[in-house]
Amino acid sequence: MLPPVLLPQKGPTTLKTRPWAGNRLAALRGGHGQIGESWEFSTLAGSESQALGKSLSQVLERPLPWLAKLIDTARPLSVQVHPSDAQATDGRGKEEAWVILDAAPGAHVYAGLASGVTASQFESALRQAEQNPRDDEPLFACLRKIPVRTGSVVLVPAQTVHAICGGILLAEIQQPSDCTYRFFDYGSGRQLHREQALATFSPGARAHVWHPGETAGELHGDHVHLHILQQAHTFVAGQRPMLLINVSGQTTVVSEDQRWELAAGDLALCTKHPFRVELSPQGLLVAGAVD
Repeated sequence: MLPPVLLPQKGPTTLKTRPWAGNRLAALRGGHGQIGESWEFSTLAGSESQALGKSLSQVLERPLPWLAKLIDTARPLSVQVHPSDAQATDGRGKEEAWVILDAAPGAHVYAGLASGVTASQFESALRQAEQNPRDDEPLFACLRKIPVRTGSVVLVPAQTVHAICGGILLAEIQQPSDCTYRFFDYGSGRQLHREQALATFSPGARAHVWHPGETAGELHGDHVHLHILQQAHTFVAGQRPMLLINVSGQTTVVSEDQRWELAAGDLALCTKHPFRVELSPQGLLVAGAVD
């Protein structure tokens, strides 16, 4: 019988080494080397996580309609973009959302073009950065800079040019796709996809942002839907599996007369409705789903 709540359990290929990685995920998930990503809940072929000692798809008896990761950055990630459903070769694009679990002072992300910047200005700055990767200031001046701190939430639609900077630990929920086109990678030598990226990105694509201190509410993209909670809430509508990201405080998940305790930074997969979340004072929880 499928339990109402599942907790992350790594699979043999769910810890991903990355050149920009920090050292927190290796400590948290028992990996070795530069672990930049832990695919916490995944049924994607070749990178499947586990639950109850089995593959997650076996436990759920179907693919998961989203992918959840932890990402730990010591250095900036590439400037990149993901395709929409219409652009993806398999019809499945990649919209995603970031929930910041920890951030160094001055940490920030980039998502979308800065106000007033045109596509041609961005392309010109990109060419300049390609010719001299050490002179990337004009390129980043073209992008919308978003300061982040613990609890910030950024929903990034497909076709949005974006980059995550160093000093950040975040949880990500996304459509279950692994398609990324890189514009720029600081002269690292990794493969770039300039033509695909330019054909994919939309100059008008904009991220949706929420910061602690604002009224809790909801963020909705075409596929990713987030509930930002600072008090108890009962989920009763629909039967889609939901991801819980406990940002701060203690959260109790109650379902079928059972209780699960989540500490700050914990993730959980809720498989059945209804269920109730009870937050401690000053707690912050983000519940996400993808359709």
